Amino acid sequence: MPTRTRPVVAWSPTYIANAVAATLQRAADNGLSQAIREVARTLGLSTGTIEEWVSRARTTQTAPVPPGLLACRACDQPMILIQLPTCEQEYLCAPACDRAPLPAETIRAAIAVAVLRRAPGLVPTGKAARAADFAPGAMHRVRVGATGTDLSITWRTEPQQVIGPRMAMAQRLHQARQHAETGNPTRAVEILRSGLLHIDPMCDDPALDTATAYVAALLARLTLGAGDPHAALPWAVWAHRSLRRVLRSPAAPEARAALKVLAAAQHRVGDLTAAAHSYSDLTRHHCEADGPTALSTLAAQATLAVVLYKSGHCEQGQQLLARTITTHRRIHRDHPARARMIEALHRMRATCASHHHGLSDPHSR
Repeated sequence: MPTRTRPVVAWSPTYIANAVAATLQRAADNGLSQAIREVARTLGLSTGTIEEWVSRARTTQTAPVPPGLLACRACDQPMILIQLPTCEQEYLCAPACDRAPLPAETIRAAIAVAVLRRAPGLVPTGKAARAADFAPGAMHRVRVGATGTDLSITWRTEPQQVIGPRMAMAQRLHQARQHAETGNPTRAVEILRSGLLHIDPMCDDPALDTATAYVAALLARLTLGAGDPHAALPWAVWAHRSLRRVLRSPAAPEARAALKVLAAAQHRVGDLTAAAHSYSDLTRHHCEADGPTALSTLAAQATLAVVLYKSGHCEQGQQLLARTITTHRRIHRDHPARARMIEALHRMRATCASHHHGLSDPHSR
């Protein structure tokens, strides 16, 4: 009896692009894994097929043009990289607006010419053939016309040097951590920023993968540590939102760490209302994960008390800090943090009546 084989389906680029687009749209609300399962079920395909298509569309190592750079001029939707078996790589907007897919190499060559003409200093000596890899340092967005060579480019006001243009995000995170741990945070920040040039934290949707979210979180933490809370704040907001989405839990350790950076940045830029909300959330999440008497919970609670005091809620801040000190004394008898909390409470009591607010965070020193 002859063996029956399953016919090979020749999926069109438009079909694949629309499947990827539907997945990414759902992922914005439900997470990438769930979105892949939903789209696979809807289309009657395997989750492995959808996952492979999404991976190809979002890859950073093999993309002819850095991810996040291209948009369709006609519909202003992002362009997705498609590569079918035995075919050349092509770009198509998603959801598709009935335009034909464009050869990736055509777009790459046009971008390379534009980079070399406008910002040749970004391209290292001997790397002219790879000029398109350095495009994010000069270009914020490239809108692609009908032919692939007619580009509408939004140039950056100040070009930025690109480090490791083809470095995977996970590798970028690893190298940045190594530099930070060995006392070179400036180099770490440069590596992280290079990987996020295609993202506008004020406008773009959260990350769909953990590596990108971790890169943003580390960038926010190091920027805040360097004394620039205003620059750190947008990345802190974006990183926290991203980690909550990809980890699916606000109490996950990485999400709590990102929220701590966010709260500190809000505090230091003077947005006390937002900082109070963030520290309140942080206290609750620490309490859920570590317990109400854990050092992490009490530290967040003490800083919340200071923020409340600074924002004019004197009595509430004093009472919360006094309760925190009582619990801290009972559970963590000889911990040095309590002395700073007691000092902060004394200053609260001394200044509340006249509303002379000028305390420092008892955990910032």
